[in-house]
Amino acid sequence: MSARIHFYFFCMALLLCGAAAAQSPPDDAEKVTVGSPYVNMYTGPGRGYPIFHALEYGETLWLLKRRTDWVKVSTRRGITGWVRIADLGEIYGADDEQVVLPVPDYRDYRTQDFHLGFSYGDFDGASSLGMTLGYRFTANISAELRATQAVGEFSDSQTYQVAVVHQPFPDWRLSPYFMLGTGINITSPNATIVATEDRRDTAMLTGVGIKTHLSRRFALRAELANHYLLTSRENNQEIVEWKLGFDVYL
Repeated sequence: MSARIHFYFFCMALLLCGAAAAQSPPDDAEKVTVGSPYVNMYTGPGRGYPIFHALEYGETLWLLKRRTDWVKVSTRRGITGWVRIADLGEIYGADDEQVVLPVPDYRDYRTQDFHLGFSYGDFDGASSLGMTLGYRFTANISAELRATQAVGEFSDSQTYQVAVVHQPFPDWRLSPYFMLGTGINITSPNATIVATEDRRDTAMLTGVGIKTHLSRRFALRAELANHYLLTSRENNQEIVEWKLGFDVYL
């Protein structure tokens, strides 16, 4: 009998320890108090998830992590769920000062390292389609792999380049940028009535552009570029290209 009682208390101790561990928030989680009459908790970070709990006025909770405009929270009773930042307009810290959670906006695009872009424009009189894959090293500096297919009346061109892009004012919604790069330009004839030379030239790239950040994941861009082709012929060649497109931040 005594052994059974000891085993019972041992099991209860394990359960209590497990429950306490499950309710313990991370050390770096911010502790706040709800100042609104109630705040809905969702099972996931989105309105499509069901509401399963309502936080009450004066209830203590911990802010665990953020995903876009949602915050994962945990209550003192160990209830964990997601809350819209817009619904946490009245929360207070340990010193009873109001805690303001920043609402996400277009500047959050800087948290994305990669972007993928598509464009359409004019490549020295030929219609051009372009694709860009970029990686952000700092707030101001990024690198891009650029590919352009231009279809002209007498010849087609393919350009493959790598460029360094400097964005001096990344926080601006209308943000200018400058770029410098190099690569190759392949010109192929597409008409038999004109003896167009098939050649591959080194292309030096300079350009300016401007981006309009519409959201944290989407931006429109306009660009003017100069391609300086180092040809094997007597004279080198300059090609002016303009394009309009958009970037998607990944």
